[in-house]
Amino acid sequence: MKTVDKKIRSDKKWQMVLFDIPENKKRQRDFFRRGLGYLGYKKLQRSIWVCPYDVLEETKNLIKRYKLEAYVEILLVNKIGIS
Repeated sequence: MKTVDKKIRSDKKWQMVLFDIPENKKRQRDFFRRGLGYLGYKKLQRSIWVCPYDVLEETKNLIKRYKLEAYVEILLVNKIGIS
């Protein structure tokens, strides 16, 4: 994977990735999780990851690389947490 320029999003929003990848795609799921970590995502739950960086295109490319489009959603959220 090429080096990623991790810049905080200028709009201060967070990218959130939700996924439900079946067990028969375990290998792709494991590689996908590693890729999310590399992009700067942090795990909220096993299948919910968040990131303050502007890595939307890289995230989409990661999803396509492992052919996971049917199992993954990307959301843009204003904040994480209760306050």
